[in-house]
Amino acid sequence: MAQNSTESAFMQLSERLIKEHWHFYPTTGSRIGKHEYDGRLPDLSPSQNTRRKKELLQGLADLRALDSNALDEATQMSYRMLELFLRRESFIFNDLRPLENNPMRHSGYLNVSGYIRRDYAPLKDRLRAASSAMRQAPDFLDVLDKALADRLSSHVVDMSVESYSGMARFYRVDLAQATEGVNDPEIVNEFNQARETAAAALDRFAERLKTRGRHGTEGFAIGSELYLGMIATGEGLEAPLSQIAAIGQANLADNLARIKEVAQSISPGRPVTEIVEEIGRNHPQAQNLIGETRGMLEDIRQSLIDFDIITVPSEDRCQVIETPTYMRYAFAAMDTAGALETKATESFYYVTPVEDNWNARQRDEWLSNFNYDTLKIISIHEVYPGHFVHHLLNRYGAELPLVNRVATSYAFTEGWAHYTEQMMMETKYAEGQPKLLLTQLLEALVRNCRYMCSLWMHTEGMTLDDATRFFMENAYMAELPARREALRGTFDPGYLNYTLGKLMILKLRDDYKKEQGSAYSLKTFHDRLLSFGGPALPLLRPALLNNPGDSAL
Repeated sequence: MAQNSTESAFMQLSERLIKEHWHFYPTTGSRIGKHEYDGRLPDLSPSQNTRRKKELLQGLADLRALDSNALDEATQMSYRMLELFLRRESFIFNDLRPLENNPMRHSGYLNVSGYIRRDYAPLKDRLRAASSAMRQAPDFLDVLDKALADRLSSHVVDMSVESYSGMARFYRVDLAQATEGVNDPEIVNEFNQARETAAAALDRFAERLKTRGRHGTEGFAIGSELYLGMIATGEGLEAPLSQIAAIGQANLADNLARIKEVAQSISPGRPVTEIVEEIGRNHPQAQNLIGETRGMLEDIRQSLIDFDIITVPSEDRCQVIETPTYMRYAFAAMDTAGALETKATESFYYVTPVEDNWNARQRDEWLSNFNYDTLKIISIHEVYPGHFVHHLLNRYGAELPLVNRVATSYAFTEGWAHYTEQMMMETKYAEGQPKLLLTQLLEALVRNCRYMCSLWMHTEGMTLDDATRFFMENAYMAELPARREALRGTFDPGYLNYTLGKLMILKLRDDYKKEQGSAYSLKTFHDRLLSFGGPALPLLRPALLNNPGDSAL
């Protein structure tokens, strides 16, 4: 069916507005697969920020000048996604103002690893692009330094110093072998000079950052008004904090009760911590970790098909490989191709191995985190049917508008992957595996604690020490990982979105099931849910339900 004039006008406008976004944030364009933006860092100088703010205001005005009622249902979804996308960026500029108070939000722009690991062009061209980006690092960091307030929370500063210093090590150490196989000395010398120049600039910036964190721990909380604005513009959710907190507390209490019940079913009278230690001892040998993970993925994938859980739209497989050295702070991670990538479309599932220089105790402690049950839950989240299947459905499903590929939601993306952990425990896949269920509940409790600590640290004065104790007492965590989880909450209040997204999906599923009655199918629900890209979840209720109701929670 031919587009009407309003739909055509919207498509043209959306392309213009997204290109304006990429022009201001070229790293975003490059990573999504638009390689004409390669080799550029954002210009975050005051004059460009002022220009971008005006551009956003004009973009919103142009969008709202269109008659959205003249659009078909699918295009109305894209319209609402684009409006939220613009509102979110405007909110970040004008209200959250991370340039002044949150240097952690900007370290990722300096990560040039995509140029090295994704084979979308000849290596020499990718090295030139990486060199170009690294040469811009000193100016980029000077702009950040001038924009930052003199007094910052020491917690945010500590994490930022760690992040920027880590990027300097990445340039010096991890990129040292990136030019192997390139015989052009000019390209090699240019790359090596650029990475040392950038690393030195990062060192200087990290030292200057330290002077801003000597004024105490306060100052990271964004406050109730901004917290509500973050959720409204980021996730399209309009709800009072009291309701958001109450729903989170109820889910935490339910998971705490359930994990104790499951523990009793496994071994009556034994504490949860002892059972967790026992589960940890059942793990692959170091030399078999990658191979056994590949086999596990095939088993989970086949279960999706056998039990009609979700459509697996292609025979594509992700490559299971050792985590690159610059990412080994994580146990495992999914690295899918950009949504618009056409050349380097492979995806990587990184699994972090033991290090050669570790002693036997260190190796065993690390591998205990890859016990078979935890590895299954992580693989469900990252690969089947979590992030990788979501990626495949976007790539091979019905043709998605550009907006739907770009304007994605934090709560949808991470909420879906976290939801799949629980959902798979409700299917035949998990039958007769109570230790797997207990492991899933442990993962859920960590996300429950993120949810509550994010709310309380940013709106009710919870301290870092209090948050650390909360993770220890409610997620069965040791002090060091509990503190790291709490620290993340100081600069990433949005990390409540794992549980927030999961809870919104669960409510949507319950409401969808009630409306469908005997026609309900879990597979149909999942396929419909993922057919729109990654929109803010409240936007999906009118698309999936006849009676969407007043609240997504």
